[in-house]
Formats: sequence, C-alpha cells, structure tokens
Amino acid sequence: MLISDSLAPRGQGDSARLPQPGRNVIFSVISLCPSLKNRGQLIEILRSVLDLGRVCPGRMGCWLSEEDSLQNRIIYAEQWETEEALHEHIRSDLYRRLLSAIELSDRPPEVKFYYATETRGFDLIEALRGKTA
Repeated sequence: MLISDSLAPRGQGDSARLPQPGRNVIFSVISLCPSLKNRGQLIEILRSVLDLGRVCPGRMGCWLSEEDSLQNRIIYAEQWETEEALHEHIRSDLYRRLLSAIELSDRPPEVKFYYATETRGFDLIEALRGKTA
C-alpha cells in the first residue's frame, strides 16, 4: 500500500508544490525493517506522522510504502521545499515520534537525504521527443 498526501489533483499553473527556481529540494527517505510483532505499531506511528505533518511549513509531500513484504521493508519519505524547513522538522516533537518508529526496526534503519538542485518538467520530454510528442 502506498499512502501519499500529495496526490490530490492540482490545477494548471498551480505552483504551490513546485520548487522555486534556485532552491534545493530535499527528499528524506527512511527504510525500516520491523519484526512481525512490531510491524503494526511502526506503521501506525508512521501514519500518524504523515497525518499530523500535513500542515508542516515547507513540506511538499509525504509517502509511506509498506508493500515490500518479501524483505519486510517499510519506506517513509518526505519532500521538503527548503533545507531550513527540513531542519525545523527534524528538531520538532513530530520528528521525535518518527524516531520512536525508527527504534522499532529490527535492523539499523537506512536514512538518506537527497538534495535536488534542478527540476525539469514537460519541457524535458518535449526537448527529447520533439514538439510533436
């Protein structure tokens, strides 16, 4: 199951969730492997972080994937508009809840922060396929 708070349809030209030129967009990706005993509790905590975080300033999206049952892996990801917004979130009480979920992982979590400095849109498709695509 993939849960997202940024899949709602948006109107043409709506740039509320698009990065501003010259700004880094940061993706936070956390991979967790809980025991079967802790899996339900861990997912419940992550869902609460997802729901409560909908109003976090600077957060562009948040996703929870619990589909990788073969490796018993749960992926929690966030997209941040600025580094400052991410840092505020990491210092927040809400992030403390996320840390408590991390503690339920049987294996050490994989935590990564990806900094994107360029965003392209349909213009890339047009450039590569020509204007007739």
